[in-house]
Amino acid sequence: FGAGIASPSTKVLSSVGIDVNDRGGWLGHEDSMSSRRRRCGQSARRYLKKRDFQANILISRILKLLKDYERRLEGIESFVYMHCVGIQVEKHCSKARAKALSAWDKRTEISTAINVATKKKIPKLVSELKIKLDNLPQVSHTTVIRAKESHLTSKTLKSELHKLANRRFGRAQEVSTERVIAIMSLWAKHEESVAIEEVKALGEAIQEVELSVQSADLNLAFDKFTMVQCDEDIRPDGRRISPVRGRSLLI
Repeated sequence: FGAGIASPSTKVLSSVGIDVNDRGGWLGHEDSMSSRRRRCGQSARRYLKKRDFQANILISRILKLLKDYERRLEGIESFVYMHCVGIQVEKHCSKARAKALSAWDKRTEISTAINVATKKKIPKLVSELKIKLDNLPQVSHTTVIRAKESHLTSKTLKSELHKLANRRFGRAQEVSTERVIAIMSLWAKHEESVAIEEVKALGEAIQEVELSVQSADLNLAFDKFTMVQCDEDIRPDGRRISPVRGRSLLI
């Protein structure tokens, strides 16, 4: 409501006995302030501002810590990946060694059989064995030795990767825990500081409300409450209920 302006809705409320003077100052119009008008609206708004004070700053700081925490988690995942790399490399070299050794054993067996068939002068068998030998992978004794060396090297690499990953994982885990503690500490300190200011602002708002209430307002509210209670104490048949020691007696 503006100063000196009576809208139709104001007239309707005034006609039914509702006070529209805004004595408590809930609307907070600067041009309608007077010495008799309190400032409940301004006090309430100050309380809301204190409650949300520096919330954006808190959110931005927590967001930075969460992003750093996310990077730490990605680092931990990379260390787990290092474990997997070591395992897969060792497994691949182990299969390659077994495959080379198996092929070498088969070529050795067939070569031995060819020599025996040649000595016994069985040309047909020799031809068949040579065809089988040609179909086998070209594996030499040197290939088998290299496959063995690669397998042993992969085992060493796997062990070193595991040790390195475990050390890095331990450090990353400690730092990640520190980031979580930092987030909780930052939030707790913010809530503590805001709560102190919020209590002060809320006290001022309550004081303004108390000062805006007059004895006439209390008397009017009490009279209305008494009338409502009297209406509720009358039964439909017109008899009145009188409360005595927690029980209702019909009068």
